[in-house]
Amino acid sequence: MVSENLPVRRSRWPYISLIPIGFGAWAPIYAGVKARVGSWIALGTLWSVIVVAGFTKSAISGTGKDDVAGMLMVVGWIGAVATSFMIRSAYERRMGSPLLTATEAAEQRLRDRRRAFALAHENPSLAREIGVGRPDEAGAAAAGLVDVNNASVTALLGLPGIDGDLATRMIEIRDRIGGFSSLEDLGETLDLDGGLVERLRGAVVFLPRA
Repeated sequence: MVSENLPVRRSRWPYISLIPIGFGAWAPIYAGVKARVGSWIALGTLWSVIVVAGFTKSAISGTGKDDVAGMLMVVGWIGAVATSFMIRSAYERRMGSPLLTATEAAEQRLRDRRRAFALAHENPSLAREIGVGRPDEAGAAAAGLVDVNNASVTALLGLPGIDGDLATRMIEIRDRIGGFSSLEDLGETLDLDGGLVERLRGAVVFLPRA
């Protein structure tokens, strides 16, 4: 499992845009050329043109202070900075960083799992409706969990430490007693080993029977 706090080496080119008064406004052009994205090139060109216009106006005015020229340079600078950092993740995905892609996907799965757990406790009817814990159902939002009270034997077999005999026992007993109320209830009712119970923690939910 990828840790949520795993440090990931990010692209450094966006920091070019931080060069004062817009001298790095061309940074999105660099990203666009490397990733072959025309819209990024266009944005980088726009910010660069605005900065150049500001410098040009300042030179033509010949005064020490030109508010319009200064505003143009600041707008181009800020626009380039915002664009560069906004497109960085898309640039890294497009350039095919396997580590970044895997990390982002793992972080999303962890977020989904936390939300699904919270939903199962706060609104179990809604959780069941959208398919939390039902990897055996097409289109279900299983969120990496298994609903012990409703999932099929195939889904139960996907849990750590659950073999065919135990999965069959779980289904037989849940049908007889109307489902389990919690992981502790499951462990006590089936007389499961404490180590197995802990392995299941974080992988199962117990929603009302359908």
